[in-house]
Amino acid sequence: MVGIGPSIPSIFLDDDTFRADMIEISSKNYMDWLNSKDKGSVIYIAFGSYSEISSQLMEEIGHGLLKCGRPFLWAIREGQDGDKMAAKFSCKDELEKQGKVVSWCSQVRVLKHPSVGCFLTHCGWNSTLESIASEVPIVACPLWNDQVCNAKLIQDIWKNGVRVNASEGGVVERDEFNICITIAMGNGEEGEELRRNAKKWSDFAKEAMKENGTSSVNLKDFANEFLLGRNEY
Repeated sequence: MVGIGPSIPSIFLDDDTFRADMIEISSKNYMDWLNSKDKGSVIYIAFGSYSEISSQLMEEIGHGLLKCGRPFLWAIREGQDGDKMAAKFSCKDELEKQGKVVSWCSQVRVLKHPSVGCFLTHCGWNSTLESIASEVPIVACPLWNDQVCNAKLIQDIWKNGVRVNASEGGVVERDEFNICITIAMGNGEEGEELRRNAKKWSDFAKEAMKENGTSSVNLKDFANEFLLGRNEY
């Protein structure tokens, strides 16, 4: 068994012209908004391209954001029924004054933006790797499957993020989101440690993705082995 990864090209870390997203849309609106914010001041929230979170969880996140009082960029995809999910917030007007909600954004570009201070994520593997490569601390809110394992790695092994804890009823409450975001964005020792570890793992990822780095070498070896095996038939 050979480990391959991260599999993001090293140019991802250094060249903003590289685009790794599946969808291309105009980014002027939200990028201009990010440009207007202070360094490390923005919370970025996204739960993947295929996850549709419950309205209850959305409400708790929304009120948690209001409690912490920091600017945020939240990518909320439209519901499968075509409704605008963001329009269902009970606190919609207050949230619009504090941050920005979009139906999609270039996660690669957003995570690289200097104004982004933490990433509230479901811990899908692609999102996890992109956050590590971008040196952004994580607030982990796993939903299912491998996301739970990824969240444990983030909090307990890599220590580049903090995981929210659900209440006895299985719901992550607004106060918990506020606490974890405040830790990740704050200037206390916990926040500083998260940022130090985020930089450490980003440096490791960059080295692995370089030409002749472990990710590059192992990927080439795997491809050669695969092609050799096919030629034998």
